[in-house]
Amino acid sequence: MIETAVVGANALTRRWVATIESGGSSAVSGAGVWPLLAYLAPAADGDGREELTAAVGIPASDAAAGAAAVVELLRTAPGLRAAIGAWVSPDLKLHTEWRASLPPGAVGVAAEQAVLDAWVREQSDGLLDRMPVRVDPETLLVLASALVARTRWTQPFTDGMLGAAEGPWAGQRLAGLRRTTTDCDRLAVYETPAGPVTVLTVEGDNGIDVDLAIGLPDAPAAAVLTAAVDAPVAEPSRRGSQFGEGDTAPGVTVGFGSGHDETPRLLAALPRFTVTSSHDLLAHADVFGLRTVSDLRAQRLPGVSDFPLGVGAAAQDLTASFTADGFEAAVVTAFALRAGSAPPSKRPLQVRVLLDRPFAFVARHRPSGLVLVAGWVAQGEQQSGPGPGFAG
Repeated sequence: MIETAVVGANALTRRWVATIESGGSSAVSGAGVWPLLAYLAPAADGDGREELTAAVGIPASDAAAGAAAVVELLRTAPGLRAAIGAWVSPDLKLHTEWRASLPPGAVGVAAEQAVLDAWVREQSDGLLDRMPVRVDPETLLVLASALVARTRWTQPFTDGMLGAAEGPWAGQRLAGLRRTTTDCDRLAVYETPAGPVTVLTVEGDNGIDVDLAIGLPDAPAAAVLTAAVDAPVAEPSRRGSQFGEGDTAPGVTVGFGSGHDETPRLLAALPRFTVTSSHDLLAHADVFGLRTVSDLRAQRLPGVSDFPLGVGAAAQDLTASFTADGFEAAVVTAFALRAGSAPPSKRPLQVRVLLDRPFAFVARHRPSGLVLVAGWVAQGEQQSGPGPGFAG
């Protein structure tokens, strides 16, 4: 079941990143939304059930089990933490079967906004501080998920200052990160309709990897992100060990280093970054299968309760940070349901990848392939003080 659920969750992420525009930094977590949709799918009827089933990518009859499998993975895998919460108005009677489909202890009585915000702070380890939906007297049910992902790099980066010679970051002093490794095949290039995309995989020590991806200067963010999401199941046109002197790719140059050791090396340089995002999921209701069940004019979720319900709000807040030592991200997603009416050389070959203009990132649980967070870095962190310089 978990393999099928991961495919469905990653497909949702792929559709979602296709909506991201290049203008600003943004990040999304399909893994944070997917379980909530999967819990709702078997409870919906008519067009709403069909749309939610298409969004989760597995039959509605299997969706709750798939949600439970994903939540268990996110709850127990090293470096990951997850929780599901549901708060119900005393006036709303839930169907026993739907209540039982949620994790044990997940359902509580409807609470004030401050209580829900405190749950977010607790479940996100303080990285986020509020529930992304606002409750009011018309809110009958809040269904939420929290996800935290943390890893430390198997080989840390060195902090420094990064400067760009050209492009949108030209002239800026960015808080840079640099690392050299002998594993050149951590780099791969993929051919896409938007041109070649270079993907650098940074390995965490607990089964969480972060892929960094850069395309041609005019490649849309959505195209680069899609390539990064698809990288594990796509065949690269070249890997880092296949580059020769003078070869190039987006962000990549190849030459010779110094010293007597002839082992090829991969040098990576990029800015530190933190991306924070808030998303109104109903703005892209068709991506999530929420078009019909967010129509409050009709009963659309009879499997939850006999009382007419609809999704009145759906939102996600997210923060993700990439530093010299590792990566961490926190995601909270919530739905508010309301009443409805129904070659050899004497010098070592050096493959150099420089991310000195906007690029994408994808954090992934390596054993299962589940995409945890995907985003676009439109601006790196600024250097706040003097430091060693490199790259430019």
